[in-house]
Amino acid sequence: MLSVRVTLLFCLALLGVSRAAPEDVYIKVVRLLSPGEEYLSETALQSFFKLLEKRVQCAGVSCEKCLSEESVGQLVSNYSSSSGVQVEGFFRLAAGCSLLLSSPLNTCTAITEGRWEQETRRFIHMLLDHSEHGLDELLHDIEEHYIPEHHNGHCLTLTDILKESEVTLPDGDHHHADPHADLHTVFGVLLYHVLLGDCITSHSLPAEDFFLDYIFNHFGPDHITVQDLDRLMGALNLGQNNANDHEHDHSHEAHNEDMRLVQHDEEGLRQSRDEPRASNNSWDTFCFRAEELLKIYQMNSSGLDRDQFTRLSPALTQQLLSKACTKPPTVLSDSLSTTERYVYATLANAVICLMAMFGIVVLLCTSCSSLFQLCIQFCISLAVGSLTGDALLHLLPMFLGIHEHSDGASEHAHDTTYIFKLLVLLGGIYYFYLMETIFSIITHKNKHSHHHEEDDEPHHCDHDKVLQMYQREKKSNLSTSQADLVDGEKKSFPDSEAAPRTREQRLLPYMITIGDSIHNFADGLAIGAAFSLSWRSGLATSLAVLCHELPHELGDFAVLLHCGMSVKKALLLNVGSALTSFIGLYIALSVSTDSGAKEWIAAVTAGLFLYVGLADMLPTMIHVDSERPWVTFLLQNLGLLSGWAILLLLSLYEDKIGI
Repeated sequence: MLSVRVTLLFCLALLGVSRAAPEDVYIKVVRLLSPGEEYLSETALQSFFKLLEKRVQCAGVSCEKCLSEESVGQLVSNYSSSSGVQVEGFFRLAAGCSLLLSSPLNTCTAITEGRWEQETRRFIHMLLDHSEHGLDELLHDIEEHYIPEHHNGHCLTLTDILKESEVTLPDGDHHHADPHADLHTVFGVLLYHVLLGDCITSHSLPAEDFFLDYIFNHFGPDHITVQDLDRLMGALNLGQNNANDHEHDHSHEAHNEDMRLVQHDEEGLRQSRDEPRASNNSWDTFCFRAEELLKIYQMNSSGLDRDQFTRLSPALTQQLLSKACTKPPTVLSDSLSTTERYVYATLANAVICLMAMFGIVVLLCTSCSSLFQLCIQFCISLAVGSLTGDALLHLLPMFLGIHEHSDGASEHAHDTTYIFKLLVLLGGIYYFYLMETIFSIITHKNKHSHHHEEDDEPHHCDHDKVLQMYQREKKSNLSTSQADLVDGEKKSFPDSEAAPRTREQRLLPYMITIGDSIHNFADGLAIGAAFSLSWRSGLATSLAVLCHELPHELGDFAVLLHCGMSVKKALLLNVGSALTSFIGLYIALSVSTDSGAKEWIAAVTAGLFLYVGLADMLPTMIHVDSERPWVTFLLQNLGLLSGWAILLLLSLYEDKIGI
């Protein structure tokens, strides 16, 4: 019988301890609102409502004042102004006020309609189902509408509130002794701090020992060995790096003389550090090993405890700030020396000029005009692809700073997303080219014969039509000569030579030569600027210039012959205009020593390439007059896609190409 009494008293004592926290919270609230009283009187409730309405905000403005003495009766049964609110009634009121703090507008509507008790019961049931996760959401909702009075200092978290409440919420376990009472205690503590105006946050922060605990849990619970310190410094990119091993070894012996002094006393250490600093600040950029740091701090190499590791932290921070252990960048073989720039650029420009002259020779000697026209169409389309591809995929990102060849970069740390966005841009051009060309072929079939009869004299920039005109005149002259030999008559051929030329026909060759010279000068500028950037840029630009220069020179040569100029004189004018490209080339090479000048020249070059490719050569592709339009269309697509593919590969894999 005695043992039963002792057990009962012990249980009552435990029950008394578990219920002491709610009573303490109630007493604190009473002292805050009505000092000297023992319960929440009518006056205290009025102060309570004023403080609570002051703390709650709805979308930046104060919420409507829905709390009143009459509304208390919805939660506290048998409430009267004479008896006030006792302990049990306060915690019911605290639950309803917590709902108000989390959702002011909806709760005010429920209070006005007399549904406050019903909504509060639903609110409590939801929190009990979700336990601490539900309380996390509650604090998050309260934080959105709650305006604290004290912003400085520590903000209360859910952990702080649960600790002060002296309760442990069950994880959805409704078989707990009294989950409702525990939850009401949490509401009371929360409401008390809201009335005080304390800062409350749903984002809890770790204790200050968290970082040190994490490091020691990663390497060892109590000590960090020298090997662990080496691993840590390696993860921070500290310690001696491979790039300056040789330099470190040479200077290590001199520094080790100073390092040995640290084993004697701190005064010797300061002296060994200060002497190099007074001379050339050599310690500022010196990369220390883990063993050396332990010697500097006079620590045992067997391992580090928490205090010793904390002392070592400034040294690790200094090594990070000074970048003494940062791996030196690996310079890629991208840029060329001055001699290489001049040699490679000159060779590229010479090859372009020779290829154009070779095309003219082929034009003079060829007898298969249809095959020659197809080759010209392929060259024109390849020129459009290489010009627009070089301008958009290479030059545009370069002068905008999207893709820079930074000196000393260990690798090109650039995102290739912009390349695919520019590919979409080229895809838009290609889509409309396909539509216009296909429609042009379909609608042109019915008008083909009529078109030939009324064809006007083509413009000299229309390369394909100029070459077609030259081939027709060549055939016409050949047939006329053969007829003269058979008939012994000289009628039509002498008339063509004796026909007087107009002023425009006499000036046109010189106008074409001047325009071609300016064009070649600009091409030389582009090639020179490209080789000043890198050999890859020079290769891409040279390819683009070569592809568009061949049909351009052939067209100009055909126009010169059409104007009555002899083959020899037309060749001399073409060669003379081609030489101006060397002038532009050497000007660009000489002024492109500054990175800013390179970017401006690249911008001008990109504009030139886009204009020539889209405004000059693309219309020639679309409105070509061919006897086999679908074969021509296939070759055009092959050339266009080939030009873009070459420049795309150069843009994506230029870092992996070396010389």
